[in-house]
Amino acid sequence: MASPVRHIACIAVASALAGALLHASAGRAQAATPAAPPPATAPTSYDSLLAAPAITPELLERAALARNPTLAAASAAAAEARAKADGAGRFMDPMIEVMAAPRAIGNEDIAAPGYEVGLSQNLPWFGKRGLEKSAARAEARAAGEDLRAARIDLLGEARRLYYEYFLVERGIEVNRELKGLLDHMRSVAVQKYSTGTVGQQDALQAEVELAMLDHESIVLARERRIVRARLNAMLHRGPGEDLPAPLDSIPAAVEGEESPAAENASLLRPDVRRAEAERDARAAELSLARKQRIPEFTLLARYDAMWAEHEMRPTIGAELSLPFLFGRVGASEREAQAGLARREQERLATIDRARLEIEEARARVQETRHEIHVIETGVLPATERALASIRSAYEANRSDFLSLLNAERDLARARLGWNRARAEYRMALADWERAIASDDAPLPEETR
Repeated sequence: MASPVRHIACIAVASALAGALLHASAGRAQAATPAAPPPATAPTSYDSLLAAPAITPELLERAALARNPTLAAASAAAAEARAKADGAGRFMDPMIEVMAAPRAIGNEDIAAPGYEVGLSQNLPWFGKRGLEKSAARAEARAAGEDLRAARIDLLGEARRLYYEYFLVERGIEVNRELKGLLDHMRSVAVQKYSTGTVGQQDALQAEVELAMLDHESIVLARERRIVRARLNAMLHRGPGEDLPAPLDSIPAAVEGEESPAAENASLLRPDVRRAEAERDARAAELSLARKQRIPEFTLLARYDAMWAEHEMRPTIGAELSLPFLFGRVGASEREAQAGLARREQERLATIDRARLEIEEARARVQETRHEIHVIETGVLPATERALASIRSAYEANRSDFLSLLNAERDLARARLGWNRARAEYRMALADWERAIASDDAPLPEETR
């Protein structure tokens, strides 16, 4: 009589060989995906660059791409979805079944050993594994589009915050210039009052105006603090950490500067592509739900040592599921069909929304460019000439101080409006590039 240990060893070897054969085709079709490297830590070189005398939009974008944790989280989510797709659609692990009759072991009155060893392998019906793989790959595509959207949104936010920072700094600069101008006006008013040319109210009005400018400087300092805190949060730094000032100037507005949108720009956006991937995943799930009406097949191999006849000990067979309860299968199919219809309508709604955002962004770019032209060619030169004329007239006692203050306020509003229009134009360009899914910022070397 063969040894029970020898029988068990033979069955174990046969089980291992059967499992290897069943999984060989899947193993050849796709090599094992190497584990994704952990996210790189924020490079210290950007900290030294951010300590430069001035920060540029390009440097801010590269630093944000390298340091922002939200983008790193989206990258990890995309890698997670790709890894999940790699494991989808593969064969289930084979199952080994071992049973024993304890009272038969070592009982010399029983000729047959008291154990049984079995091996089973589930074999999904043809096409099911492919559909599972297709659904998982579509979900991975959706996660990849989420990563692309996070990158584009981060670049747009970096550009917007940079020009908000620029606008605050220019406001502080204009405020400082106006305070110097008012100091001079007050000196002239005091001199005129000392000579009896004008009353004391001119000097007092100058004092009131200077106090209002002091209050405005406090408001601007608060706004600069908030913008810096937002920039630091985007760069994964402490909110109170110092940042260099932006450049003193920004490029002038140029006609047609917005990059031309492709004819199908709305279809290239990550939100539209994500909606398409979700629709494809639901379509694969619907096809898979329809295949649930097909019985599942399981291959069996068993060695039953409790048979006295050696010819009866090895057996092979199969199990076949009987999906007679079609109500459950039909409900799953209707659920998948409704999910597909919902995703298709969401895709169409996303396309409509994308087209609207592209048109609105284009309109804002053109409007702000026209506003800059009007201020530069009309409003700003006129207010500067008016202030110079009234200032000369006041010093020559041909105008009152109130007219001088009004002219000064008009010039302040014109300069602030000019700086605001230039900053809003750059923000509108950033919104336009986001609307057409432009992603032309260079990747940091550490994240390539």
